[in-house]
Amino acid sequence: MNIRSLNNPVYAQFGVIPLINAGGTHTTHGGSMMRQEVRDAMSLASESFVDLVELKRATGKFVAEITGAEAGLICSGAAGGLVLATAAVMTGTNEAKISQIPNTTGIKNEILTQANNPEGYLKCHEYAGAKLTFTGDKNGATADQLNAAITDRTAAVLYTYAYGPARGGLTASEVADIAHEAGIPIIVDGAAMLPPKSNLTKYISEGADLVTFSGGKYIGGPQSTGILAGRSDLIESALMNSGPSMAIGRPQKVGREEMIGMATALQLFVETDDTLRLVEMRDQAEYISSQIDGIQGVNAEVIHDHLSYHVPNCVITLDGGQDEIDRVWNEMHDGTPRIYIARNHGGLAANMVNVSPGQEKTIAERLKQILIK
Repeated sequence: MNIRSLNNPVYAQFGVIPLINAGGTHTTHGGSMMRQEVRDAMSLASESFVDLVELKRATGKFVAEITGAEAGLICSGAAGGLVLATAAVMTGTNEAKISQIPNTTGIKNEILTQANNPEGYLKCHEYAGAKLTFTGDKNGATADQLNAAITDRTAAVLYTYAYGPARGGLTASEVADIAHEAGIPIIVDGAAMLPPKSNLTKYISEGADLVTFSGGKYIGGPQSTGILAGRSDLIESALMNSGPSMAIGRPQKVGREEMIGMATALQLFVETDDTLRLVEMRDQAEYISSQIDGIQGVNAEVIHDHLSYHVPNCVITLDGGQDEIDRVWNEMHDGTPRIYIARNHGGLAANMVNVSPGQEKTIAERLKQILIK
């Protein structure tokens, strides 16, 4: 166990308590842990000044190479990527339009998506001045419904990948075919869809004109970074809409240290053996499961289904229902050391992506203490 991570003086000076993160790469608790190589690269980057636009183009070329896209851009998280993608499809490289948004008078500003699209990040599109329009119902849309919903105000079609059971409706490649037939680009939100690393190229190959990923989750970059990849003309527009320009993306500007950290993390990510890392996480999850499964009122199992759980999780269901879930969560979070575990799909889930070697034993012991009444 990394003892210093739980006794970190930079947080102690403000009275903030570090924790063991068994909740996954949630933004609320810090995303992921950057590797030493990433931290070293960021420190070194801080020692020199550079032209930020030159650096954005150079690191963007690297993103394109990794994703198989025509061009790329390091942005401020996947959410920042969505803002820039939305701005790009509305303004192109027209400087007058770039200066005008979020006022979209006279500009195509509708982002069309299936009605079962997850709602959590739709504000990112509205931030840029877009209006969300929906077609279909909670089960998705048909090809005819999507075709009928495209109008002369449609700037792009959005497809969001998300954790959880398959939502039904049209697939991303089907949406891309329909959108392209109408001359409309498709934006794919793949924020949390890593691993597997093959997804870095999958969505471009399925027809995405723009795709965004979080950099601060499984890739292991700075939490405030992400990548946007796609068509060269749209990436150029996204760059023009981004900071340091005085455009819609100025508040989401990315510093030189973050760009270098993200590029370094991305290189390490593609070089890392996913198989070995996933085996290690499964071993940790199985240890926790073995220690608590069979306690009265408790069922624990390891799930790695690539839908709800993209990495091995110890998934815990409790006979006591929501009250018992809340009790266990609170006692885990309020104890010493503080442990963050996810509330997930009517139970609890211990996600191994940020659990350091040995911390699974601490998690299991605490759970046993709380669950044995």
